[in-house]
Amino acid sequence: MKRTTAQLSPLSPQEGQQFSDPLYRLFRQRLLALQLQPKQQIIVCLGGGADSQTVLDLTAIFRQEFPHYQYFAIHLDHAFHSNSKEWAAGLVTDCQRRQFPMHCEQLDVALGRRISKEAAGREARYQRLAELGQPNAVFLLGHHRNDQMETFFLQLKRGAGPKGLAAMAMVSRRGKQTWLRPLLDISKAEIYRYAHEHQLFWIEDDTNYDTRIERNFFRHVIIPELEQRWPHFGNALLRSTQLCAETAMLLDELLAQQITPHINEQGHLATNWLLTHSEQLQRAVLRFWLQQQHAPTPSYAQLEQVRQQMLFTTNEARPQVQWGKVLLTRHIGHDKERWVVLHEST
Repeated sequence: MKRTTAQLSPLSPQEGQQFSDPLYRLFRQRLLALQLQPKQQIIVCLGGGADSQTVLDLTAIFRQEFPHYQYFAIHLDHAFHSNSKEWAAGLVTDCQRRQFPMHCEQLDVALGRRISKEAAGREARYQRLAELGQPNAVFLLGHHRNDQMETFFLQLKRGAGPKGLAAMAMVSRRGKQTWLRPLLDISKAEIYRYAHEHQLFWIEDDTNYDTRIERNFFRHVIIPELEQRWPHFGNALLRSTQLCAETAMLLDELLAQQITPHINEQGHLATNWLLTHSEQLQRAVLRFWLQQQHAPTPSYAQLEQVRQQMLFTTNEARPQVQWGKVLLTRHIGHDKERWVVLHEST
């Protein structure tokens, strides 16, 4: 039962310790800030590491205090590791011990050219999670401060702009579904502190220590060296990601005002109006439109190819640009308007 100040029965010592943990208080604050609706579905996305298992434990405590929401955990096994079936079985057992509703399934990941296995797995997971959740579900992810720093460096290596350098958002939305990373500014050390104190079950993936993998190289080699030289480097980096996020959000807000009148009911983009604008605005508009269509972000070279092909080839041409599963084509309307159309290729 949810406790209120009107209740006279005191908390048990165990409950009091759980509810007073500083990490739980922060978690509780961030989840309640979403202004949850009665019976809204809260889903823990389980990877099996100490981070997602900590989110599961915090959610289980939250469930004691707020039982009027729907709770669910999901683990998707894409079988990238030889021990993945054993790990999945361990997570199922742990949720059964907690009496926490859980769904576990193997996820087939389609791999294509020029798409990394990790990226393909991530995209497949998000798509399947969204399918399994209710239309207004809240998904809880275990990303933490160290993940955010690694993502920043990976984006920096790829030459990303403000949106990429913003790394991951604490709160994001896909349709009516909400994705919350409640531990995004919490260190891995603090998560391990919590996991050990609460004797949680978690899995240590040995591939996380393979520095041939780019993310692990930043995790175990570059970031520790930087933080040893400059102890406050991590805090400064997180401020930079926040500033990049603000810049990207402001740009999107301004672009939306200009672009919306040029998108038809089918989501096609009219481009004649762009011809008199700068290259920078043309690229920004195309990037924003692709984002609105939920298409994977193209590289700078791919985006430039889109700009040249869709805006400047003759009306007789039938240009096509493809990357991953995205295919862009152009057709000419009766009024000579040039419309860019997005398709999902097979």
